Amino acid sequence: MPQHFLMDNQTLFKDPGVFEFDYTPDTISYRDMQLRELATHLRPALRGGHPVNTILHGPPGTGKTTCVREIFTEIEEITSHVVTVFVNCESVRTPFRVFATIFRRLFGHQPSLSGIPTERLTDPIASELIKRKAVLIVCLDDANYLGSNGHPGEILRYLLRMHEAYPGVKIGVVSTVNTRTDYHLALLDPSTRSVYQPYLISCPPYGAEEVRGILHDRVQAGLYEGVVPSGMLDLITALTIEEGDLRVGISLLRLAAAAAEQAARTVVQEQDVRNSFQAAHGAHLIQLVEALKPDEQRLLSHIAEMKQKDADVPVTSGTLYASFKETTKVSYTVFHTRLTRLADLRLIELIRPSVRGNTREVVLRGDPEMMMEMCRTEKCGLV
Repeated sequence: MPQHFLMDNQTLFKDPGVFEFDYTPDTISYRDMQLRELATHLRPALRGGHPVNTILHGPPGTGKTTCVREIFTEIEEITSHVVTVFVNCESVRTPFRVFATIFRRLFGHQPSLSGIPTERLTDPIASELIKRKAVLIVCLDDANYLGSNGHPGEILRYLLRMHEAYPGVKIGVVSTVNTRTDYHLALLDPSTRSVYQPYLISCPPYGAEEVRGILHDRVQAGLYEGVVPSGMLDLITALTIEEGDLRVGISLLRLAAAAAEQAARTVVQEQDVRNSFQAAHGAHLIQLVEALKPDEQRLLSHIAEMKQKDADVPVTSGTLYASFKETTKVSYTVFHTRLTRLADLRLIELIRPSVRGNTREVVLRGDPEMMMEMCRTEKCGLV
């Protein structure tokens, strides 16, 4: 029986852009409450007032960025007297680069000089806002990438105190973070926290039906009919829930469909999903580990090393701390904060044993050798 191969101009993708991370669907499902809250806090800007500083917080892949993009798009459609600036803090991590992004949004080009003091950019930015009689709203997306080097506080001070040097300037800040808000706010000095005073909007993890519904909508929008059968969508949904990040599921849809297309098939099969999951999972882990601060990476690497030495012996929070403090001077409070951060990102699990007490079993969610390799970077001091 002759084989049938897809022609060069044939594809399973109706719209590949649907599977990009910056894609905003026409309808955002299961986030009505968060959208209404965010709109309420930013609405004063439409009347020329000060928007309410806001933090959207929750685990990765829970719709925080999508909510901000949706409201920013609505604002841009309604008025030209509010300037919205979206800053991806994964790649833009210094005060100068943040303000260069704002400058480019206002003037349509990069600043003529690089490496100059940030203060050299605040004057033209403030002057342009006053000239336009415009309110500025800046989104620091994935603000947890800014780290503990003082940049979060410095950026917020520049933004939220600009009106003191330039009367009439009105600026609001929206941040998205995948850490606990107390952890994020603890990076700020008291004076910055006092002027910041953000309103908190929680974006909890999606339930199983919600995950399936969102993935189904992406399939409908991005692939031709019949490419992903119901059973394969159920499998992708289960793997997504296991991973704990919707973005893994969206990436998995793209990779599985691409695998089927490469094999000249018009329907995604289980082998496409299983094989593609390893790539989606690995890319997701790399992204999470790269977002960690050096001290957090050291702790993750230490956990992986303990598991690699003796995989059969459970690692508890108590034994981990005793071992970790032999190589790193750290208080138990700081240690517990870092451990909780790793658990929040689902790099580890903290399981309460059946016995009484506060101890937890620390379970690594990945291959120890692979985790150690990811953490072997100069900034960690592990090489």
